[in-house]
Amino acid sequence: MVVAVIMAGGKGTRLRSNQEKPLLKVRGQPLIESVVNALLSSKKVETILVATSVHSPQTAQWAKNKKLTNIDTPGRGYVEDMAFILSRPELLDKIILTVAADLPLLTGEVVDEVIHHYHVCKKSALSVMVPVEIFYKHCLQPSMVWENLVPSGLNILRGKNTEQDEELLVLGKLEVALNINTPEDIISLERLWMNSCR
Repeated sequence: MVVAVIMAGGKGTRLRSNQEKPLLKVRGQPLIESVVNALLSSKKVETILVATSVHSPQTAQWAKNKKLTNIDTPGRGYVEDMAFILSRPELLDKIILTVAADLPLLTGEVVDEVIHHYHVCKKSALSVMVPVEIFYKHCLQPSMVWENLVPSGLNILRGKNTEQDEELLVLGKLEVALNINTPEDIISLERLWMNSCR
């Protein structure tokens, strides 16, 4: 059983907006809704949870209105909140897919590809990385580069708060490259959509 946890508890300060980042609307739809729709279309995700914090109370309410289960995290940071989630008794030994709430191009097919690779690799953890060339090709600004790879916001771990043997999956896909951190990222997303319509 794969439990998807949407990480939606951050402050989103780089967006310079009063709106909570997961609820920021792009083309009339909150960012988090795009992620939920991708997870709902996955054939391998059985449960969807939304991890919020004191920084995202409106997102918690949105999840409740959508009949999604919410996990209230301490809101101390991405890594700390993830550790909090992994240590929850009801998630022990479950396969947990963590997904950033700001991946508007994510699809169920890509989610299933990542989960399939996780099962094949036989390791307890998997991090999805994107080659930095994808960013340059599409005029995107990577948030962090590590040995020519950029973290995608997709990870799979086992429900236990211990160090886990990790596989790196490098995916050269735009669906996991573009996350929305700044106003410039929204402009890039709109540009990509315009170009795909031509």
